[in-house]
Amino acid sequence: MLQKKKKNQGFTLVELIVVIVIILILAAVAVPSITRYVQKSKIAKCANQRHELATQFQIMGTDVPELALCTLEGEVENILKKDVLDYMIENGYCSQDITVCPVYNEKYELEISVENGQQHVEFVCQCVDSVKGYVSTCSKYYNEIIKNGNKNPDRKDLLSKVADEKGFMKVSDSIKSSTLFKDKPLYWKPYFLADGTMALYGTTNSEGENAWSNWNAYLIYYNGQVYQSTKKNGTKPTNGNIASMNGIKKETMEEYLKNHDFEKVEK
Repeated sequence: MLQKKKKNQGFTLVELIVVIVIILILAAVAVPSITRYVQKSKIAKCANQRHELATQFQIMGTDVPELALCTLEGEVENILKKDVLDYMIENGYCSQDITVCPVYNEKYELEISVENGQQHVEFVCQCVDSVKGYVSTCSKYYNEIIKNGNKNPDRKDLLSKVADEKGFMKVSDSIKSSTLFKDKPLYWKPYFLADGTMALYGTTNSEGENAWSNWNAYLIYYNGQVYQSTKKNGTKPTNGNIASMNGIKKETMEEYLKNHDFEKVEK
């Protein structure tokens, strides 16, 4: 009696397609999770490196006591006669590998601010929202103007001083990304309220413009919160004029922003 031979068919085309689709689905789920994990690891590593650099800077201050009196980054470089990180590497305070941000692959920059007479040192990169340090520096310049006898300074005086001594700080992509103006190059400029409280307004810094940019603001930074203009030119988001903000005190600032079409930007 003849026996039927079993055919060794293997996988059909449909079965192969199903397997490939399953693999692609698993990859689509797994790859973003792995990417986020790697990114979080890099961010954590960056934070550790910046903390280590700040600690080593304090240690270096015991060898170079003049550093404790510095209120601006430029003063540190004048004392050390070179870039602070280069000095720290050459003198054994840190290794070169921790001076570069692992997320953005850029060299850290020193930022010094003074709060309540206390020096605060931080090494910053794009991972860091360093606007607070900039506010502190602008407040320092404002206090210097007041101490020099000008009890009612013009806001243009502060802008000119910041422009000459520090330069206007560029609004970071991380801040702009949640706003209507993420593709517009903007710079933070200081604006003190009637009671001396410091705010910032984000505006253009095009060549040929006045330092105050005609008091037009796309963004406002106040009390740790970013606000954006909701005004439009046709259908295009545009800036709002903040010239009248000079008479506002901190108690009525949020009400002023709301009445002048500025809304909070969700973080």
